[in-house]
Parts: sequence; C-alpha cells; structure tokens
Amino acid sequence: MFNSIKKFFQDFQSINRINFAKPKIVFYSENKSYQKYGYNLIEYFSKKFPGKVYYISSDKYDRIKELEVTNVYIKSYFLLQYLFLNIKADNLFLTVTDLGNSTLKKNKNVKNYIYYFHGAVSTTKVFREKAFDNYDTILCNGNYHIDEIRQRERIEGLNQKNLIKSGYLYFDYLKNRTNNLTNNQSEILIAPSWNKDKKNYINQDFEKIIKKLLKHNHKVRFRPHPETIKRFPKIKTIYNNLFKTENFIFDDNPDNLDSMQRAQCLITENSGISIEFLLIFKKPVFFYTDSEKTHNAKYNMYKNLNTMEDIVKNKFGHQFNYNQISNINNIIKSSAKNFNKSDIDTFLNENFYNYKRTIDYIDSNFSKICV
Repeated sequence: MFNSIKKFFQDFQSINRINFAKPKIVFYSENKSYQKYGYNLIEYFSKKFPGKVYYISSDKYDRIKELEVTNVYIKSYFLLQYLFLNIKADNLFLTVTDLGNSTLKKNKNVKNYIYYFHGAVSTTKVFREKAFDNYDTILCNGNYHIDEIRQRERIEGLNQKNLIKSGYLYFDYLKNRTNNLTNNQSEILIAPSWNKDKKNYINQDFEKIIKKLLKHNHKVRFRPHPETIKRFPKIKTIYNNLFKTENFIFDDNPDNLDSMQRAQCLITENSGISIEFLLIFKKPVFFYTDSEKTHNAKYNMYKNLNTMEDIVKNKFGHQFNYNQISNINNIIKSSAKNFNKSDIDTFLNENFYNYKRTIDYIDSNFSKICV
C-alpha cells in the first residue's frame, strides 16, 4: 500500500517536471510492443535534441536505455488521464487511435499532436470511424493514406490535417536489423489480428489450423495481436494447455522481428504483419478468408478506395477458407513453391514513400512536421 502511494506521488511529480520543462518533443507509448514502430524517429530526435526528448509509457518494461532520452513510467490510469489533460509540450507523438474520443483527451497546451502508424494497413476499414480525426499532423505511409484521410475530411466537413509524405518508419526499422541476423526459417508463424466482434477478440478457427499443422510435425509459433492479449490475458494459459508439445510456441514478445525472421511462411487473416512479412522478408503469406474484420461502422463510405491490406492479399497472398483447413499442409507445400517475389520491390517503392529513407525525409522536412 505504501509503495503504491509513493509511486503515485512520484508519477505526479514527474508530470509536473515535464510541464515545467515544456519539452519540444514528447512520445507516448501504450506498452513496449509499440516502441519499435517509432524507434527510428526517437533515435533521430535524441540526437537532434540530446537530453530533451521525453518518452512516456504505461508499461514499466517499456524503457529506452541506449538513447539520450528521459524515460517516464506512469502507472496510475488516473494520472495518465491527468497527464493528457495537463501536459505542456510543443510536439506530442503517438500511435494511439481515437485520441480525444476515449479516455485520453487533448488539451490546448500541446501545440501539435502527431500520429505515426503502427501498421501498413489502410485507415478506412480496421480502425474506428473517428480514429484519426483529432490529430494535427499525420506521418503517412503512402498515397493511399492521404487519399483516405482527405476523403474522410471532405465527407465529414473536417479541417484538413497536416499530412506528411514520410513513409512507414517500421519498414526501415526492420530492414536495418534483418541484414545482421541468421536466417533460420524452420517455423510456421501464425499471427491473427485482434477483432472486437469475435469471442475473446480472436477467431477460434485458428485452433483447428494449429492442430492440423502440429499433426504434420510442423513447428508452430503462435503470436496473437498485443491487443488480444491485453483484452484477454488468459489466452496464453489456455493455448499452452491446449497444445502441450515442444513444437508449439506461444510468443508474446513485444518485438516481432525474431518471429518473422525464423518463419518460413505466415498464416493470418487481417493482421498488418502480413504486409511487413511479405514486402520486407519476401516470404509467402497464407490468408484465412473466412474471417472478416471491419471496425469502421461507416466503411461503405470508402468502398471506392481499395484497402492496402486487400491489395497486398490479392496481389501476393495465398488464400484458403474453412473447408480447406484439413488440407493446409498441402496448400502450404504447393503454394510456397509457386511464390513469386519478383514484383515486390517495385510494388513497395510505388506504394510507400521513402523506403529506407524515412528519417532522411523527416530531417529534410522537420519544419513542416514539428512546431
């Protein structure tokens, strides 16, 4: 009890110190799983403004020790709300969707709320309707993001946001780190998306897929979406009890780099990891098609825009349905042999800005991004 009270007041003092400093650059991370998406950006700012970048997280394990940043851990949810209502900063970077529409509010003491993406998917389908409405600046992955956001602004009569053609930061993060890793591709990675419309926020059909793969002696690494684990924390115990074999690995590591590196192929349905795995690692992805995910109640307003996830799925992916699960082993064998990666680089460069040059672009356009 005493330690909790002590931590509460320590956090309160930390917030006051931030407000006294009125920093130019602040990052907020929900947990360590999100750190990797902005790491290159945090590294850039830590060099540009050494000792003046603040990294705030709701996860005590989410710290950046190797860079010259000030780490702040806010344990109390009440104080987190207080922080957002009172923080004073020039530029606040987040991957949080629905800013201002949920418990995390905006305040007038922050001059510029900046969103950067934690996925390469479109904004129109798997995010809620107002997910990005309250941001001032958005670092866009490609033209598709600009087209989608501008269409929403026109339809709803919203003020235009400052849309930056930065590119997807996480592509560069992955590319920079895969070159030095050994390539042991012995596993099948299963990484379903989280889905608010499914029981326990996950499609239960994946249990049958895992069971079938294990029966054929495949080594299966099961990696649920962090949002599924957060909303259904019992999932690890349930699946480890369900599949008691050394060939099954439940992976809740905040970093997914190692899991993608080890995999010979990926099985998913709607997860954005499919785009990263396919375009950066150039390995086959198998899409389970009997599982739709639409979190935007007004998605029909954007049917004229193909989502990036569907474009990648239809151009490069191998698709299977519930009736084909029993034949999944043969599907993987035959489809993997026919996987054509010759067009991947062209597609990546045509659809995503500044691949391998996102930080160079941000440095050259700093005054357009930050106040």
